[in-house]
Amino acid sequence: MKNSEQLISHFRSQSAFAPLKNLACINAVKELLPARLHKFILFGYVRHNTVFFALNHPGAKQEFDNIINSIKTPLKKMPPLACKNQEIHDVRAFVSHKKPLQFTSAPSEEFHYSERSQGQFQNSVKNEKLHEIIEEIRDIIKDS
Repeated sequence: MKNSEQLISHFRSQSAFAPLKNLACINAVKELLPARLHKFILFGYVRHNTVFFALNHPGAKQEFDNIINSIKTPLKKMPPLACKNQEIHDVRAFVSHKKPLQFTSAPSEEFHYSERSQGQFQNSVKNEKLHEIIEEIRDIIKDS
């Protein structure tokens, strides 16, 4: 009987789950970057033995380009364990102006609540303008 770790490694070895390997490799390379750049990374992908990162700010890309040479050399000599089956030759970044997907659920129908007040309250406001406004509100409540 296989344990859960063996099952997961078996599933990851199948070609249908190849994107999981790429995701693990992308996350391993991302961890090599400084923590201040993590919040600027929108997404990443692997194509033609190159890891691409989409950044959301041009300043982050400039900083990424300044430090990437110090990441590439150790990455080529000793790749992370998650990237052992892939040869990573290069790491690049670009600025993406796409906004990340945000899932919002819009209400399908409007809710109308019946008025629970009967308009029976005491208006003890001394200012005439405010007194008139409160009386108008009372009339609206009585009409509904």
